[in-house]
Amino acid sequence: MSLSRKAMLGHPDQFAINSAHAVAFHRGLGNPLYPSSSTPMTKYLDEGRLQTYSRVAYSKPNFAVVANGANHQELMKWVGEFFTEVENSPPSDIPSPGKEATKYYGGEERIAHDSGNAMVIAFPGSGSNTGGAYKPESQVLAALLGGQSNIKWAPGFSLLSKATAAYPQAHIRTEHHTYSDAGLLTVSMSGNANQIREASQEVVKTLKRVAAGNVSKEEVKKAVAAAKFKALESGQNISTGIELTGTGLVQGGKPFQIDELGKSIDSVTEDQVKKAAKSLLEGKATVSAVGDLYILPFAEELGLNV
Repeated sequence: MSLSRKAMLGHPDQFAINSAHAVAFHRGLGNPLYPSSSTPMTKYLDEGRLQTYSRVAYSKPNFAVVANGANHQELMKWVGEFFTEVENSPPSDIPSPGKEATKYYGGEERIAHDSGNAMVIAFPGSGSNTGGAYKPESQVLAALLGGQSNIKWAPGFSLLSKATAAYPQAHIRTEHHTYSDAGLLTVSMSGNANQIREASQEVVKTLKRVAAGNVSKEEVKKAVAAAKFKALESGQNISTGIELTGTGLVQGGKPFQIDELGKSIDSVTEDQVKKAAKSLLEGKATVSAVGDLYILPFAEELGLNV
């Protein structure tokens, strides 16, 4: 943990992603898994606090036991043996973590850094398909935007790879971070500060192009196929499937069904993608800049609402 925290300071791109989550969600999903070494964590980590937290976290409403390939009777036997002391509800004398749905806030954060430059432009995305915040069009939009080409010396075929081809020193990628009841669509840029500044303008222009419906049917069709492939590839991973099923059950949703995931992405239309892009531009964006703040642009300069 200590090494991970120190490593964070040397990677502006990770710093920017951490920042974007904090700005977008504040607490909960906004709390980084690996805080930087400057974060005052240790004063909150002691035996008493950890013991108190465990009593809340490991009460029956807050966790699920999910297994793959296990005999049902054997599983029930071991669960009965090892979870006998689990409380039926969180202790009343301890503050509850709450059951409120994750809220997206948006906003802007700028962090000076002399080891490199990174910028993240993010928007609310889709939650897992096991819950009520599922929006498959967000995953298709992320695939449509894309980023740098995976083919050496070739500009690539995604919208952003073509739109930012003139800025090879700005490394760009679009990702969709999916959580149980929320998601974050991020466009990350790292590299030369001047080229990030120029490329970020193209990112917003490209989003406006999608919102105006100025993309071909073929481009959307390819994006649907790419989003479906990525989702199914991830969902076929046993540990991912177990995690998604567990979070779905805890959140009061439903078990993860990989066939339903594929069908839902397949059904996304051009109009849905257009409306999704338009909604993002009209709503509040999340913009995090790390590095040379004299050059990296403000959200307002990009025409984004924060």
